[in-house]
Amino acid sequence: MKITSKIIVLLMSVLLPMGFAGCSDDDDDMPNPGGEEAPEFVLGQESLKVKIGPENKVTVDIKQGGGEYDAFILDAKVATAEVTDGVIKVEGLANGQTFLMVSDKYNRYRKLPVRVYTVDKIQLSHESFDLSTLLGSSETIKANVILGNGGYEIESDNSAVLASINEAGEISVTATSKKTEFTANVTVTDCTGLSASIAVTVKSSLEPFSEEDLAEIISNDERGYFYDGNPVKCRWNGAVFVNTITEAGKNRYGWDYYSGYNMYFIDFAGDKSVGEKSDAVFSCKSYPYDINEQPVTLKIIKNDGTNLWGIFSYINEEEEKLYSGYFCDTVETSE
Repeated sequence: MKITSKIIVLLMSVLLPMGFAGCSDDDDDMPNPGGEEAPEFVLGQESLKVKIGPENKVTVDIKQGGGEYDAFILDAKVATAEVTDGVIKVEGLANGQTFLMVSDKYNRYRKLPVRVYTVDKIQLSHESFDLSTLLGSSETIKANVILGNGGYEIESDNSAVLASINEAGEISVTATSKKTEFTANVTVTDCTGLSASIAVTVKSSLEPFSEEDLAEIISNDERGYFYDGNPVKCRWNGAVFVNTITEAGKNRYGWDYYSGYNMYFIDFAGDKSVGEKSDAVFSCKSYPYDINEQPVTLKIIKNDGTNLWGIFSYINEEEEKLYSGYFCDTVETSE
């Protein structure tokens, strides 16, 4: 399209910074050099949404004006405008945002925001998620945009559920479970304002070890003690393993350094057969842990006559978090 002197004037007038606003924000009426009374210049749209493709051209609705209309798209990579017999049509070329500048014979112009898109809806890989974690633990689940126009933003209506999205439309949703089940709606919006949501339900589990976890624990017969997913070892030379009977008549497993200066103790009543044990407590002084006789649920999960394997857990009520540990040691009491 030939760029007339009017369009050059229009282009110069919009070189100053301007937001993506409606046609009324920055309209300008040049003086009428002919002195004749000019009709009001009114467009019927505040903005244009244009789907990519020549078959999807959008006609600009000129309600009133002085005629001899001209038009110009500021970003020719996003869209193009054509004027035929006074009718202005806009064709979308690539996803994005730009402006359409329209003028009449009185050198008045109107500015229309233009949003160009590819698809008419957003489609996500998931409509809902059930996110289940150990009580007080965090987990991240993934989803992605299957259909959309790019320029994505994401929002969660619950601050306990965090959501993010990258330019490729890959979605991450992270939450930490609580005692009480809770929900969130995570909404993805593209550059054209289209949106779709994922309904997220967050639940807690009080089972610290899966069947796969238990199988892995009993597959290793090396003497060792673990807590909160980490091995716990004395940082000092001279620590000794403990497998004894306490003055209270309980079984005690663990290790000790310098009579409790550093230590890891599991005490429980009853025998060492497979099953849940009563009156079990856990104590640990080894950086960063400082735990003293914390009541726990303890279960011996295997006893092959030579070694035994135990697991334990408890809930920190203040933190609303489940903690757990496990150990492997010899069955026979050491002297």
